[in-house]
Amino acid sequence: MTALWPISAQTPAPAPAAPAAAAPKKAPHSLRLLCVEAAEKASQLVVAEKTDKGWQARWRLSVSSSFMTDAMGFGSRKLALAIDPAPPQPQGGFNGPAVPVKEELLVQPISEFELPASDTATAILVTNSDPKASPYRVILIDAQTQRFGDGKILVQNFTTHTIAGLFGGKSAKLASGQSTIIEPGIDQAADMAQITLAKQVGEQWEPFCDTRWPGKTEYRRYLLLIPRADGSIHPFVMPEYPPYR
Repeated sequence: MTALWPISAQTPAPAPAAPAAAAPKKAPHSLRLLCVEAAEKASQLVVAEKTDKGWQARWRLSVSSSFMTDAMGFGSRKLALAIDPAPPQPQGGFNGPAVPVKEELLVQPISEFELPASDTATAILVTNSDPKASPYRVILIDAQTQRFGDGKILVQNFTTHTIAGLFGGKSAKLASGQSTIIEPGIDQAADMAQITLAKQVGEQWEPFCDTRWPGKTEYRRYLLLIPRADGSIHPFVMPEYPPYR
């Protein structure tokens, strides 16, 4: 005969499992900084967000020439760049990753800007030659809406000249201030692309860049055409590796 245990002696039912922790909320906007050349006494920076109290620092970072940060998340599109009022002690000779600012830290902007409507952008930092102006000019590039992916080159003309170029046999022409995205062809041995650039001066074209790059890549590249004080053009190039967000 099977024994019937009293109800009070039965093994209690297991307690319901605690609900799983919610995944961290993804910031609706992200920004990378691409520093072409670090300004003197302006390498320790913060990126701030506009709040009711003022400009609240959200990220703290150090920059150097030819340096790109990882993506930084923000809740709104109105941002500013500021000199870090309390920079941490340097940790060796390399730039570490941008660090979130968790405490209240209101800052005075040196440059204000607004992110594009898409959820990702790159801000180009170019030094200002005018000592009375902000140390940096901030130029925003909406990298997402321009379908800027692997193997492509984003060319931005910051000069006052019209620029023409050949990218592995593919031609492009940019007026002053214009940008374009091009996927270079392959017209050289070993899957290389011949890159030739020239500026328009009157009715003439003056070459200023003649080089070779890999034609097909698993990363994307920025080519920034930046005027120098002596009238020449600096073809600044920077690769960016995935993931891009």
